[in-house]
Amino acid sequence: MRHRRPEEARLALTTPHGRLSVSELAAHRQFADSSDFIRASRKRYGQTPIEYARSTGPTGK
Repeated sequence: MRHRRPEEARLALTTPHGRLSVSELAAHRQFADSSDFIRASRKRYGQTPIEYARSTGPTGK
């Protein structure tokens, strides 16, 4: 479960339709707050959710 939440939230960042904010994703994936989500993302993937979303966006690839 600890690894599944960050992965699900990370995938949601790349959804082109109805993209949620980092705060909304953190709440939806049951993180304590957006800071907790950002820390978990940085620890697991080496980048923040925003950095990941930018790197996979239309100009990121």
